[in-house]
Amino acid sequence: MVALGTQALESMPAEQLQQTLGYVAAGAADGSSEQTDLVGQVDVRDDLAGITAPTLVISTTDDRLTSTTLHRHLAETILGAHLAEIATGHLPMLERTEEWLQLITDFLDKHHA
Repeated sequence: MVALGTQALESMPAEQLQQTLGYVAAGAADGSSEQTDLVGQVDVRDDLAGITAPTLVISTTDDRLTSTTLHRHLAETILGAHLAEIATGHLPMLERTEEWLQLITDFLDKHHA
């Protein structure tokens, strides 16, 4: 449940929260804990400067899994990257679907992708 932002969790009715907890528990993929461990071991920061594709970094400002400092570092290190902020937890596609889609659509339109 750390993937959702504070606002989403606090506004969720108790019954929906219980359903969400059940859904998350049932949907946890095999290897999830190993992936979590790997995230803490892999460092790709030296590779960022080599990225040449147009890049959109969406900073989720209520994210309890990755920090806005990390998001800004990505945007500053990848040449020409665009940083956009969205007030959600780690899963903006669930919390603010339309806003998240609009950021991506506008970015792709700008880069004719």
